[in-house]
Amino acid sequence: MNIPSGEGRILPLGPTTKEVGSLRILIADDDQGFRVFIRRVLELEKDWVIVGEAVDGGDAVSKAEQLRPNLVLMDMDLPGIDGLEATRQIKAAIPGTVVIMFSSLDGPAYRDAAARCGANEFLFKLDPLSKIITTIRGSS
Repeated sequence: MNIPSGEGRILPLGPTTKEVGSLRILIADDDQGFRVFIRRVLELEKDWVIVGEAVDGGDAVSKAEQLRPNLVLMDMDLPGIDGLEATRQIKAAIPGTVVIMFSSLDGPAYRDAAARCGANEFLFKLDPLSKIITTIRGSS
């Protein structure tokens, strides 16, 4: 959002009061129901701000570069550029960004693939909410 400066220039509006000192999170998942659900859960945390949502891998990379989140929750199986490649690109462009890979499939092969692409953590989508919250807190 921009505000007029009064001198013919447009100045960007800085972070909201809630965003200062907060964990800024981008959610990347093609399942709208999951995005809505996880957003509502994460928004209950007072020091976390959801800065955006992405529906595919290319969208995730673009929004990460634009919004500069501290943490990206990345679905492994995204359309277009999958979550693995999107993670590689985000880590290359913004090395300090934490990426937590989510998948509806669990097992060593999926965890290893996430680790190889640079994901900091791996979560199974059916993990208890307490584990998801704890993992995000521990990664940030």
